[in-house]
Amino acid sequence: MFEQDFIMRQIKEITAVIAKVLFGADNVEQAFYMLQEVERQKAFALVETMRSGEPEKAVGELDRLSDSNTKENLMIGLEFYAQLSDMDEEYFIKNGYSFGKAREDFQHFAEKFGVEQMTELYFGKDDDK
Repeated sequence: MFEQDFIMRQIKEITAVIAKVLFGADNVEQAFYMLQEVERQKAFALVETMRSGEPEKAVGELDRLSDSNTKENLMIGLEFYAQLSDMDEEYFIKNGYSFGKAREDFQHFAEKFGVEQMTELYFGKDDDK
């Protein structure tokens, strides 16, 4: 539990640094406020879809959204995956999804933006390698 809390704090700090670099925002909430209303709605819709038990659908929507490769979509995706990686094991089991699959999906997302090294920061080392 302590290790997961530490990782979640790291993810939030990393996301905050990215928000600062991309948007000049002091925190993630301010960065989201700086997004246009339509982008904020997309982010909230993705997180809501994920929380309502449809993580694969939300990841698919994010994948299509991230094809346009904008800094706004990068921020949306980082916040989405921060929320997804914060879900407990019960959530993954209940929804037929796994932490490993979330890691793979994040890796694919990060590659689109050239930040694939962030996968290890968000999800830890890949035990399969």
